[in-house]
Amino acid sequence: MGVPKFFRWMSERYPAISQLIAENRIPEFDCLYLDMNGIIHNCTHNDSGSSITKHVTEEDMFIKIFNYIEHLFGKIKPQQLFFMAIDGVAPRAKMNQQRARRFRTARDNEEAREKAIKEGKELPKEDPFDSNCITPGTEFMARLTQQLKYFVAKKVSEDLDWQGCEIVLSGHEVPGEGEHKIMEYIRQAKSQPNYNPNVRHCLYGLDADLIMLGLLSHDPHFCLLREEVTFGRQGKAKNTELEHQNFYLMHLCIVREYLELEFQQLKEPGILSVPFDMERVIDDFILMAFFVGNDFLPNLPHLHINEGALSLMFGVYKQVLPKAGGYINEGGVINLKRLEILLDELSHVEYRHFESEHSDASWLKDKSLKKEDVMEKVKRKGGIQSMTSGQKELYQVIKRYVNTRSIGETQPGPLDLSTTLKATDRFFVEELAKSLHLQYKTVADDSGDRHVQLAFPPRPEMDGEDDEEDEEAQNALLRVFKQYDRAKIEDVSVEQAQMKAQEKYDNKFLEWKNKHYTDKFEWDRDNDAELTELTENYVQGLQWVLFYYYRGVASWPWYYKYHYSPMISDVKKGLKADMNFQLGQPFRPFQQLMGVLPERSKKIVPQIYWPLMMEESSPIIDFYPRDFELDMNGKKQEWEAVVKIPFIDEKRLLAGMAPKDAMLSDAEKHRNSFGVTLKFVYDAMTDYTHPSSMPGIFPDLEHCHCVENIFELPTMEGLDYHIGLVPGVKLGAAALSGFPSLHTLAHTGTLGFHGVNVFQQDSRNESMVVTLSEGEEKGTAAHAMARLGLAVHAGYPFLSEGKVVAVSDEMFSYRLADPSSPAEGANVVQTPHQPQNLADWKKKADRIGKTYSKRLGMEIGEVESLITIDTLIGLRKAEDGATIKEYAPMSGREPDFATQTIVDRVISEEQRFLEKAAVPIEEEFPVNTRAFFLGDMAYGRPLEITGHQSGGKAEVWVSILVGREPEFGRDIAFQAERADPYRPSYQVAKMLHLHPLVLSKLTSSFNVNSSGLRLNLGLNLKFEAKKMKVLGYSRKNASGWEYSDKAVNLLVGYMTQFPEFIAAIQDHPTGDGWEDTNFYSDPQTAKARMKEIGAWLKTVETKAFERVPLEAEQLDGNTVMKIEQAADQNNVNGQKVDGKKMAGVPRMALLKPQDAEMRTQHQKYRLGDRVVYVLDSGRVPIAMRGTVVGLTRTSRQTLLDVVFDSKFMSGTTLNDRCSPFRGSTVPSNAVLNLSEKQVIAMSQAGKARMPQQQHLSLRPGQHAGGANMNGGAYGLPGGPQYRQADAPPMLRGGYAQRARGGVPNGAPQQNGQGFATRGRGGLGFQQANGDGAHRGGGRGGMNGDARGFAPRGRGGGNRQGYNVIDNSDPTEGVVRNNPSFRPQSYSSVPPPADLNAARGNGRGRGRGGRGRGGRGRGETVVT
Repeated sequence: MGVPKFFRWMSERYPAISQLIAENRIPEFDCLYLDMNGIIHNCTHNDSGSSITKHVTEEDMFIKIFNYIEHLFGKIKPQQLFFMAIDGVAPRAKMNQQRARRFRTARDNEEAREKAIKEGKELPKEDPFDSNCITPGTEFMARLTQQLKYFVAKKVSEDLDWQGCEIVLSGHEVPGEGEHKIMEYIRQAKSQPNYNPNVRHCLYGLDADLIMLGLLSHDPHFCLLREEVTFGRQGKAKNTELEHQNFYLMHLCIVREYLELEFQQLKEPGILSVPFDMERVIDDFILMAFFVGNDFLPNLPHLHINEGALSLMFGVYKQVLPKAGGYINEGGVINLKRLEILLDELSHVEYRHFESEHSDASWLKDKSLKKEDVMEKVKRKGGIQSMTSGQKELYQVIKRYVNTRSIGETQPGPLDLSTTLKATDRFFVEELAKSLHLQYKTVADDSGDRHVQLAFPPRPEMDGEDDEEDEEAQNALLRVFKQYDRAKIEDVSVEQAQMKAQEKYDNKFLEWKNKHYTDKFEWDRDNDAELTELTENYVQGLQWVLFYYYRGVASWPWYYKYHYSPMISDVKKGLKADMNFQLGQPFRPFQQLMGVLPERSKKIVPQIYWPLMMEESSPIIDFYPRDFELDMNGKKQEWEAVVKIPFIDEKRLLAGMAPKDAMLSDAEKHRNSFGVTLKFVYDAMTDYTHPSSMPGIFPDLEHCHCVENIFELPTMEGLDYHIGLVPGVKLGAAALSGFPSLHTLAHTGTLGFHGVNVFQQDSRNESMVVTLSEGEEKGTAAHAMARLGLAVHAGYPFLSEGKVVAVSDEMFSYRLADPSSPAEGANVVQTPHQPQNLADWKKKADRIGKTYSKRLGMEIGEVESLITIDTLIGLRKAEDGATIKEYAPMSGREPDFATQTIVDRVISEEQRFLEKAAVPIEEEFPVNTRAFFLGDMAYGRPLEITGHQSGGKAEVWVSILVGREPEFGRDIAFQAERADPYRPSYQVAKMLHLHPLVLSKLTSSFNVNSSGLRLNLGLNLKFEAKKMKVLGYSRKNASGWEYSDKAVNLLVGYMTQFPEFIAAIQDHPTGDGWEDTNFYSDPQTAKARMKEIGAWLKTVETKAFERVPLEAEQLDGNTVMKIEQAADQNNVNGQKVDGKKMAGVPRMALLKPQDAEMRTQHQKYRLGDRVVYVLDSGRVPIAMRGTVVGLTRTSRQTLLDVVFDSKFMSGTTLNDRCSPFRGSTVPSNAVLNLSEKQVIAMSQAGKARMPQQQHLSLRPGQHAGGANMNGGAYGLPGGPQYRQADAPPMLRGGYAQRARGGVPNGAPQQNGQGFATRGRGGLGFQQANGDGAHRGGGRGGMNGDARGFAPRGRGGGNRQGYNVIDNSDPTEGVVRNNPSFRPQSYSSVPPPADLNAARGNGRGRGRGGRGRGGRGRGETVVT
């Protein structure tokens, strides 16, 4: 089944089934299943043929596969089961398709290589990767299995999330297709008595069959995960980091609801003779989808998805089901009698295609007209061919009437014909009148009977020049008379004519059908034996596939023996087919290899089999043709063509291989055997060294806690498969949180051509349009104001929680004066819109309605009021340890929603975001808990809980660096900025003597019309409308665009190459609508020069530059390498680590890895900031330090490109900007900013010593970032505070600062040692005097003590603990409540005049740090 076509058709028909989850909170899932073959193909090669010209090592492939698995796991975070399934040996029925694909792939690769050689391209010395090796039994797949076992063992040993669920790997050595091994587990699990009816499934895969498999599970909480699909022209530059990849969730719960709307007419009383059952309708839908083709059967002729086949079948099904007496698919068994009724009705489509192909044939015209009246005559090029005797008499009367008119005589009167003329005779007269240019009309006589009347048109005024025209008219009349005089007289009855026409039609139709068989099968329909065998084989195929989907493999050896299917109307000839399938057994891996691989891929199979594929004497040489035919068979795309190669004869294949089998080596015999599905679990008591799967690349796992066992499927003994819904399932509005439903609002659905915009294109097909039933009734401002201050759910149908902070209608906006009080009376503050905002409000309301209509196919009614939402962004940790919901506006996300789309309450609350009361510190931080310290002295350093004290305080051991860690990141970033500065556009224009508008045109897209083509001759360095820039060339700040020296040099090159072109633009800087002749007067010269400019632009490849959002910041590769080298040097130099005992530590000074995301989410970052990874899950080892080299802001979070201090297995190159295994893109809340301490927990004494700062009030109760507070203005105690900004770039690291011994930011810096890293080359805990008494137990890693924070990757460093030093409590003697402190209000202080100045003039003390050198002068910013 064509994947893009089916997915696109579903998305156009049912627009709201898919949710882009790049910026949306993902539902919680119990089970994640990976159909691994799609991942393996994506990570080893692409379809562009780049593997021919670029060699990728196997290690890189495995790393990509690991990263992809890790990324998907981290995105979904399954709670119970993680099931990875690789295709094993497939049923014989699938091998037809596998064989065709592999033959085609091998030939395409060979042709691509020959083409590259002919074009003189440099090819790698190594053999190109042959993707056909992704087949069970190959050496590549055997190595992949070993690598995956190592990877899983590593993740289970080190990643807390992987320890919380069951990990299952079904490799290539386990027979069965990956997706069907997954479905086998779901089927058997669902049949268990204790099955949870609301299990939440997520299945990753690219095959459209997965949609069917998910639906037939009849579990509504089922989603399909897949990458974002785009159609049309793609941009050349694309970030390859997985974190920048968007993913879709296709919600099958919504698909089910759309299908219910699709077939809603069948629910009407009296329509069906059996009760309407949506689950049975879904089963029938799955069966009908087989008719458009799948991996086992070809499509029925003329049924193509892109030609409306599915829509046609839906319409036929709605007609058939009421008279069928029941459903067609009875739990995986076809009711053949009902299938026959469906096929009879569906076969009418053949007549449509038959008539379409013969639309110009005269016999078809004759027949189609005679359906209405067989005596109606068809005119041909040569005129009328025949007429009846009565029509002949009418012709003679009219001919005499015409001949009575002569030139110069009086105009004859009208000719009245009989009132008894038949319809066919009237039509005959009308056609004759047209030929003779007579006026034709019907008039009533005195008795009221109407009759035909003919008359000459009025004679025009004559003059002497009309003689020639009159002669030509007479000649035309003679030609018409001649045609009618020659017409034959044919008098036949209506019945005879109908029978004759029908006979001719039927014969032509049979000839047309027969042509299908003679063209495709080389025998005709008269060969009844062949036709019966074909149709029976097809009907067997329908039942075999249905068994395969609902019960598993019914027969391993069965397969469909033809490249094509029978005609629809002939399928019923096979309804008596034998459905008793013999189970048999699967092929061995090498038997499948020999059955599906071409001779071009012989290196993949053991060498002893090569002669069978190559030598003429081979008994099976005919199985391996080098040349073969491709038949498009009505398809549009080449990849859809039928590959006409011979089918494998199983007996001949096995007989040919048998003599060679005994010559296999032991390793080959092992690869040719079957294996078992494996289960991996975490066991803290198990501790062993897992050997590396790739020595020299991956390290040994020195402390492996992963136990590998055989995975047993749930037993089916004494049980039957459960088909349908399980009692207790939650459907519709009651569905679990995160699973959307149309039923959360009252609605209706109708099919219509709505033009929904799917994949950036308007659909030309029908869509199910959902109309909100109470849209306008519940969209009033009164309804909206009742929700002020309340938590609601917005974004229908993909609901997310938010708090209503404002309401607006066309005239006013409404807010609460006191957010903590109800929306009543004077507490609702009404503010009129400013005049300029009135039109803006209407535009926004119209845009919201249009977005629903065009994107989701939903009509919500007129938007009368809008609700402004602060979105629930997560939970916030209070100082006492309680978790509190946090609402705030989200940058880049529309905060306003149409009131009628708001859902007040949901039945199933999101369990992950429930507020919880604080638990005692002993429970939250038990002894031996590992965490990070947030105190000023050792910010971001690892610690261990050693005890507890009264008042909710803890005793801890903190790993402390002796001395400062160099702040090399910001220094290098600052030096890079100085070395390659950006210049404002006005300065660049002045330097190049260009008008500013000319500079703007050249650096963006500049269109010139040439020879009917619109050419973009701009440098494409900025994209104002798209809010994008080009890394390393352009950027935009508050004052406008700026350009780097690279951009300036590019401009200079352009001006040097084509000075006259630039000069012409310079002469007319405000010009628009440019033509090539505006630059060169001669058209040929102009055309040639435009081509030259286009060719030059291709050489500089500006279109391939990396485009990023304006907010994105990145350092280039050279700067990143300098940071990497500085980190390496820092590792070499080493830094002593000491231990310090602290008492009285409040819980807010303890950062638990599990709580890190909610506590670190509001940090700010700059390029060059030093960070530490604080999660105990994900791709990066915990406690690994690194440097920020890139920032990308999205509406929900900031993504950081970080080059880490050591290598780790899941590391990347950050798009080739750093060394392999050193980089990763991580969410900003996964790390702690060490360069700028923002989650610092200070003692009361420390707070008292902090200098008081002057603050500016903003609107009460609102952060600058938008978070609501209960307090008042900025600067009040307990409220949001200003902080000093960083120094401007030219002052950072300056002489005065260095002279005072300060470092940028003024903060004491720490190194990454102490918390043992998991990456390559990292240092573990260091013990000063060997005292390890306080090293608690816990899970370990590859290079660390099992009782310490264990390292997770390669690298050395010792695995000892840190030194125990009994220091006194640093908080002893601290005044808990400073009596000298007096709160003051700064709300009435006017803002300083220079608030918006680029730099402040006042001196300021830096936070943290020693001495006064932290931050001197700087701008004031709000956090």
